Amino acid sequence: MAGCKGEEKKETKAANDSTQSQDGEEITVLLPPWYEEGLTAAIPDFEEKTGISVKLEIMEWDPLRDRIVQSCTSNKAPADITEFSWDWVGTFGAAGWYEPLNDYMDEDFWEDCLTKDSYLYEGNYLAVPIYNDFRMTYLNTKDFSEAGISEIPTDAFELLEAAEKIKEQGIEEYPVSLPLSATAGATTPWFMLTKSLGGELFDDNYKALFTEKDSAGYQAMEWIMKAYEEELVNPAAVDYQGTDIVDHYMNGDGSIDIAGWSGNVTEYFNADKSAISDSVEVVKVPGANGSSRTYSLLEGIGIPAASEHKEAAAEFIKYINTEEFLKTFFVDYGIFPSSQKVIDSLIESEDIPGGEVVSEVLGTIEPLFPQGAPEWYGTWEGETATIMNQMAKGEMSLEEGLKAIADSADELNEG
Repeated sequence: MAGCKGEEKKETKAANDSTQSQDGEEITVLLPPWYEEGLTAAIPDFEEKTGISVKLEIMEWDPLRDRIVQSCTSNKAPADITEFSWDWVGTFGAAGWYEPLNDYMDEDFWEDCLTKDSYLYEGNYLAVPIYNDFRMTYLNTKDFSEAGISEIPTDAFELLEAAEKIKEQGIEEYPVSLPLSATAGATTPWFMLTKSLGGELFDDNYKALFTEKDSAGYQAMEWIMKAYEEELVNPAAVDYQGTDIVDHYMNGDGSIDIAGWSGNVTEYFNADKSAISDSVEVVKVPGANGSSRTYSLLEGIGIPAASEHKEAAAEFIKYINTEEFLKTFFVDYGIFPSSQKVIDSLIESEDIPGGEVVSEVLGTIEPLFPQGAPEWYGTWEGETATIMNQMAKGEMSLEEGLKAIADSADELNEG
């Protein structure tokens, strides 16, 4: 295992520095909004146990990333612990912006962590996974039953036909739930369906594989735009972000959340929060010819190299990766863990609704980019979302939009 090799376990940095107390130190933690409630509830216990004070700062995704980049470029720490998305590894690793975490955690920790390799850069783990955010499909089975659909389709286009039937019978006005605003969330259903239909976005040299009509990427985009054009998707989706989809679907608006978040099992199945708790079902992502694949949008937390409180920051990272915390973080706040031990325990205790299916979905997760995410991925994703929004608004045809997305990748790759 990279970073943890050797016949004997390495002592962690925390163990080596056990004589150095962090009591009285203050650390800042910079994360997006979906962590706020769970961490706010846990911080007092951490502070009492360690004597380390925590200042939690919450920012929306785009300004958060901008702050990280601007601060690190100036050799300043944006915080002592920050969000670290899976697709930042190449860029941030090459720049040397983040502290390698190999020796802060012991070998047992890394061995139990399912998704750790997503944060491996030249033998160093630059972050610890915090949210195993893979994508699944959620169905309101009540709508399917009322439409006379007794068997849920596993084929993506047959599922679209089922949505048409649900709409035609007046059961649900907009049966397909997905976002189409010019934000990153719009790209997720396309990426996911491309994988599930058996394709990839790019070849090994990052040349587009989605412009030909028989390609999985073309068919996946066709699926999305057909759903929008036929008003199987709410026309207001051109202004929806991913969180809007969750709120609407949980309130009973929609039959199919095609690219739902893994953590939504704790929302959609919760009778105190969800209007569809008694009829929602999680299924593997529909594909082609009985196949199913999905991908994860993994999130982690890392320690900037410029932080002056690395040991104290590591103590907080270890605290929020204890078995007790991870279980609470999932059950109460929907943050799906990366610990195999915790996942197994949650399935056994039936704290993961649809746990048997979720376990099957875990086996279908593949990297979005088998060849590794390109450094320009973030820019390209943003441009892709803008183009998809224009396509939905009728400002570009399907072919024009896909060509523009391919051209964008070519320009960034060559630049």
